[in-house]
Amino acid sequence: MSTTYTLSSEYLSKEKIEEAFRILNNAKTKSDFINNLPKSKAISRKQIVKELIEHYEKEKLVFVLGAGVSMSFGLPNWDTLLQKLMITTIEKEQNVSTVLSKLFTNVFSPSPLIAGRYLQKFYDDKNLSFENAVRKVLYAEIDINKKSLLMDEIINFCVSPGKSPNLDSIITYNFDDILEQRLVNVGVEVPHKPIYGIGMNPDGHLPIFHVHGFLQQNGELTEQNQITFGELVYHKQYIDIYSWNNIVQINKFRDSNCLFIGSSLTDPNTRRLLDIAKKQNGENEGNHYIFKMRHKEDIVKIKLQSLLKENKELLGEKSSAELNFDETVKFLIEIIERFEESDTTSFGVKTIWIDKWDDIPEIMKEVRLRKK
Repeated sequence: MSTTYTLSSEYLSKEKIEEAFRILNNAKTKSDFINNLPKSKAISRKQIVKELIEHYEKEKLVFVLGAGVSMSFGLPNWDTLLQKLMITTIEKEQNVSTVLSKLFTNVFSPSPLIAGRYLQKFYDDKNLSFENAVRKVLYAEIDINKKSLLMDEIINFCVSPGKSPNLDSIITYNFDDILEQRLVNVGVEVPHKPIYGIGMNPDGHLPIFHVHGFLQQNGELTEQNQITFGELVYHKQYIDIYSWNNIVQINKFRDSNCLFIGSSLTDPNTRRLLDIAKKQNGENEGNHYIFKMRHKEDIVKIKLQSLLKENKELLGEKSSAELNFDETVKFLIEIIERFEESDTTSFGVKTIWIDKWDDIPEIMKEVRLRKK
């Protein structure tokens, strides 16, 4: 589990639309607008598969898993997790109803940083286990047997004992053990080991590095199960460049080829570590990859219509630029996708644009079967 549960490219915030819209209207001509955008770094699907196969055959391929991998199994998204945890503290302190608690979090939408810090302090002050509280909420509605083409394909990469090639490793920003449970239930022995604390070694097994902490569904939690949730823990991890989880990420980002799956690449520490690894590597060319969902025109249209109703100034600018509505939507999407590509490229990460979620396991299967 990580702080962002959806691929960010699926949604456009009003702030993003406003910024893109002003860039569009500041251009003297439409061609001027296109020419001033960052150059597209998009590569063909055939080229993507070819490059990933090469990395896989050299056993340098690392899967980096974000929250998008686990959500389909019934885990709460980040906002819902915060809300449910906040509800427990409010009810214990003030004995208010669940309805009132939900209204509080929905109306006031407390900052994740503020909420996380408050939650951790609340449980520390009460001498209660914060990790146990998070685990209880995390697995409350889980369906471990739910069908997932994406998880099945990840498992297929892991089920290759004694065969070649193999994955180098898996890095996950999720707290849950859904991947481990699915590996145990696959029907054949898959040597793997979750790594979530200092001094833990893979011992020849496929390492699954839980760099933000690990909360297995069953069993006792120890000090090593501490999760990266509140500011204090996050700041400690951010400052300590030699912490085990930072070292793992830097080494993999520098020496291996990472495929980010279900991740938005917005975590500040991850971005910092990618920058460090790129500087240590000394390479300008991207050697990592990330799946991003293309922006949907119908979603952008709804957001743009709402924005133009609220902002008469932007409506006037659109009219003066003589842009029709559909044309404006296409230009806005062009802007944001170019800028997203430019952002990931700056970290040495190539963007793999997809039109639907099932594209991800399909591409992964082509790589696994080495269909160049």
